[in-house]
Amino acid sequence: MKKIKNILIAGFVVCAMGATTSCQKNEYGTVDLSGYVPEPEVTVTYNHPCALYSAADFARVKAAIAAGSLNAAQQEEWNALKNSPYVMGDYGVTNHATKQIVRGDPKGTIDGTENYGVAMRDAAAAYQFGLLWQLTGDTQYAEKGVKILKDWVATCTEVTANDNNFYLAAGAQGFTFALAGEELRDYSGWSESEFTEFKNWILDVFADKNYKFLQLHGSSNCGSPKHYMSNWDMVNLCSYLQIGILTENDAIIEYVTGYFTKTGDGLGALPNIQQYTYDITTPEGTEKITQAQESGRDQGHATMAIVVAAHLAQSAWALYEDNPDYTTLDYFTSNDNALLRMAEYNAMANLKSGTHADITISGGTGVQGGDWLYTVAQIPFTVAGPWCSNTSHEAGKTQNGFGEKDRGQLRPGYEIFYKHYKNTSGNYFVKKYAEVQRPECGAGDARYGSNSGAFDQIGWGTLMLYQE
Repeated sequence: MKKIKNILIAGFVVCAMGATTSCQKNEYGTVDLSGYVPEPEVTVTYNHPCALYSAADFARVKAAIAAGSLNAAQQEEWNALKNSPYVMGDYGVTNHATKQIVRGDPKGTIDGTENYGVAMRDAAAAYQFGLLWQLTGDTQYAEKGVKILKDWVATCTEVTANDNNFYLAAGAQGFTFALAGEELRDYSGWSESEFTEFKNWILDVFADKNYKFLQLHGSSNCGSPKHYMSNWDMVNLCSYLQIGILTENDAIIEYVTGYFTKTGDGLGALPNIQQYTYDITTPEGTEKITQAQESGRDQGHATMAIVVAAHLAQSAWALYEDNPDYTTLDYFTSNDNALLRMAEYNAMANLKSGTHADITISGGTGVQGGDWLYTVAQIPFTVAGPWCSNTSHEAGKTQNGFGEKDRGQLRPGYEIFYKHYKNTSGNYFVKKYAEVQRPECGAGDARYGSNSGAFDQIGWGTLMLYQE
């Protein structure tokens, strides 16, 4: 009963805030049922694995690997995945799990220190082991991936901190753990009862935080749900959607889809993240590009928000492939191709004239070669913000110009945009950005460094999506 569950989710907040309406306790908590009017149902088909890529994607790439028919860029990425530092050493051998995942002010936590790096590395390792297992059938990968997940289920009880930064870990690491669980769900060495324990764990530890953030935005929002920059919404939407797929929860799927494409009140919802749209002339003609909510901030965060949105849309698309009547799962065309327009703006502003061969590693991250395609003065920008009244917070500040800090910082994810928009007009910069990064790889690639920015997005899109 998909629609009823969706109403129950929304009703949780009303009763939790003390409203004197008709309430009933169910799996989502105490909820408000007054005024509920049933709507037409949409039945969701789950064709597992549906882990960022569809079952058909996994089968296609697995067959190409077996036949030795990967193209050159795919082969380079496949070699990189097999030799990733997160599938080597003691990953999947030694238990790294912690009782608490702490991101933010550590006061009052068990260890008294921020430790989320352990979880982000283990989650990335579990995901990469799962990807390798899906593409080879080699059980050594599945064994190690499942061990990581079982260790965390047995040890970890919460994501926490003395401030709201833990919501970022709940989103980014929740997404990656959920993807790994989805990849490995059918491994015979992971019993049904153990998999059920994993699903319960990820619902309790991550999904609960994802939902609470999207509904309440930390309860410290200066009177506005737009207290947090767009990427906070994005990572929690990614996690919540993938957990919905993992647990076959239709209500979560509908909630995320409605929030992102239409009704969300946070800055990560498509109607809110878009700021201003411009016409720009490229060598291929005139096209529209859209300044996003974080374009006037540093470009590390601005790019992160865009590529995490790509991962969100790709997760929904993998589900959409087996549910073609559920048309709102096509986030790529939603809001008049909003994702393309924002990706074009971001790529235009962050690209240099060099090629993949011109990227070097400096200071632990990838540096593009050549001259900027556009000077800062040539980048269209309209003053944006503030979005809330707390002037000490990023969203409470006015963005007076394009954010030059960390300009050109590489983040994997443009291969997703290339796949979905390569035959759509207005894609000049998306194509070039994907070409410069290809193969894009993911966590473990020296171009992305080793801090949290390397784990905010999954990557490996060249192997899974790129077809010449």
